[in-house]
Amino acid sequence: MFQAVRAVLSLESGEKLGVGYAGSRNSGVPPPFLHTKWGLFPITVFLFSAVFLLSSTIPLEKSFAEEIYASVMESISFTGPLDIFVHNLALSIIMMIPVVGFGFSMISSSTTGVAISAVSTLKNLNSLSLAIRLLSTPSGILEFLAYGFASAQGLAGLFAIVEKRVSRELRGYLSTLLVVGSLLLAAAFIETTLSLTPSI
Repeated sequence: MFQAVRAVLSLESGEKLGVGYAGSRNSGVPPPFLHTKWGLFPITVFLFSAVFLLSSTIPLEKSFAEEIYASVMESISFTGPLDIFVHNLALSIIMMIPVVGFGFSMISSSTTGVAISAVSTLKNLNSLSLAIRLLSTPSGILEFLAYGFASAQGLAGLFAIVEKRVSRELRGYLSTLLVVGSLLLAAAFIETTLSLTPSI
């Protein structure tokens, strides 16, 4: 009886002190929403898109733009939708890695934006308009959603490690991989069918 009273008092004291989710491995309490991929997903999509758009506005010297353009053209050797899919899926898997994945996604978004700036410099186009146009294409929307979801999973994995619920989060990784893979596969076929710009 006294043990039960002490347990209740301890719980109430913890609540008054602001003790929140402990993330115990055996706890059935769900993690805070912003510690899950669904809560983080809107944030990561916004950040990925914002970094891409801002990076596309970086002014470049023509000589540097030519170097970037040549490098991009050399790295793009896709012969079909499956090549595009495999390339983008590999990027997404890296983004799903806890700790390093989110940083990698931001770097990837920034370098893609700089590549858009290089193309715009050489073609005398408005870089921001070109970036927005690419982002608003069907394949662009699907790819950015996939990258945002993969990045969100990477951050959720980091929270899972800190909160000691890795085994539960591993199931989430499988579902994320299926969702991301489906989005990227659809994007690759749409991009190839419509003969749009190279995959970002």
